[in-house]
Amino acid sequence: MADYEEEQQKRTVSRKSTTTRSLLTSSVGLWTIAWSPTSTETYDLENGGSLVFERDLYLVSERLERPPPQFHGVRIHDTPTGEQQWMITADLKGSSEPPISERILFSFKACNWPDGLAHALQEGLARMALAHHAEAIRMLAKDRKSLRLQRAKKDATISRLREKIRTLEVTVRTQQDQIQEMEEDGDDIQGGDDFLSDDNDFEDDEFTDEEDYAFLESEEDGIIPIDVDEDDE
Repeated sequence: MADYEEEQQKRTVSRKSTTTRSLLTSSVGLWTIAWSPTSTETYDLENGGSLVFERDLYLVSERLERPPPQFHGVRIHDTPTGEQQWMITADLKGSSEPPISERILFSFKACNWPDGLAHALQEGLARMALAHHAEAIRMLAKDRKSLRLQRAKKDATISRLREKIRTLEVTVRTQQDQIQEMEEDGDDIQGGDDFLSDDNDFEDDEFTDEEDYAFLESEEDGIIPIDVDEDDE
């Protein structure tokens, strides 16, 4: 009887040990499967495509001078039943050059790669727009302020130039009136032929005779005699 009870205890311990080893092996196996990727996918917007939201996201990234976004997918077993899922990661790299933008990185799970990629494109576009919303408003406000300052500066410059033109016109009219008055008084200001100060006054013309210059002829010794009345002495 004692031998029978001892044999039953050994069998019970053996069954417990076997069950424990079986559960441990099963748990380790599930853990290994859950984090062992069986397939990967990568999608780069730089290559160009026609997916939904892809063109919009690419144009926005290009406008903001950001590198083309990249999307990665890894197929995993995330449930004890072995159901396949995809871990989708979106990498929207930032830019260190003005306009400066930070990197946008997010991930989520999806049932399959195509659906996950489509959702990542939509989410990436929304997050990028949200990240640059405040910055865009600041840039617009700054541009509007700059335009207002430029317009005010332009208007001030135009007004100043118009005032200078009016002043110059008054100065020109005043000078013309002064010249006209001086010429009426006999001063040759503009070089007219009616004044003795003209350079042409001493040039020969058809009405000048040689006798008019006889008094300038010199004697043989080169001296021009000048008659002086005795009364003047």
